[in-house]
Amino acid sequence: MQKFQDNLELIPFIRGKIKLYQKKKGYRFSIDPVLLADFVKITKKGKLVDLGTGSGIILLLLALRYKTLEFYGIEIQEDLYKIAKENFKLNNLKVNLIKGDVKKIKEIFKPHSFEYVVANPPFYKPTGKTSNIEEVKIAKFEIKATVKDFIEAASYLLKDSGKFFLINQSQRLSETIDVCIEKRLTPKRIRFVHPRIDENSSHFLIECVKGAKLGGEIIEKPLILYGGNNKYTEEVEKILEEFQ
Repeated sequence: MQKFQDNLELIPFIRGKIKLYQKKKGYRFSIDPVLLADFVKITKKGKLVDLGTGSGIILLLLALRYKTLEFYGIEIQEDLYKIAKENFKLNNLKVNLIKGDVKKIKEIFKPHSFEYVVANPPFYKPTGKTSNIEEVKIAKFEIKATVKDFIEAASYLLKDSGKFFLINQSQRLSETIDVCIEKRLTPKRIRFVHPRIDENSSHFLIECVKGAKLGGEIIEKPLILYGGNNKYTEEVEKILEEFQ
């Protein structure tokens, strides 16, 4: 246990509103889950589950904005599960955290159990060069589960009219939308993320509504990450510093 703790560091985040542990060596969260948490728009009470919660950053951020939600998280990797558990305890956030596999979601929850599902799944197909660190490999590459597995789990979990929020690589947009529609998750809001204003989109954020009619999609203004000085844009800085 001590060896596990020795590989952790404690960092303040979002102007110190939350603190969290993450690995010194191993999986460390990027800007992606922060962008996804900011993209989430919720107006009603309900139950929300984060599929593949990692260190728990998405749920910690959402808890700053949505005080009345009932939070759940699922994580397959033992060390990340332990870190998430410690992070929730550290921030006094009650989360029903489960060590489990999204591909076995039917063994964990009854169908139609949630109003909201969020997911920051592995982006990359396991072809070519991957990471030498097994934990990073599983988190970033489709080793244990694919994007399709996450979408199928979301469809199973959501009530009709429930909302699904996802971030993925832009080059997987058509694949993602096809599977969502097949699983009765209708795209309603999309925002493209660009590294810089003159560069193609690298990622997209999508909100789907279960059982909704096709049509009426909103394509939001693009989110630009970096300015000409290679620093985060004013909008991204605001997300990072004033998440509330």
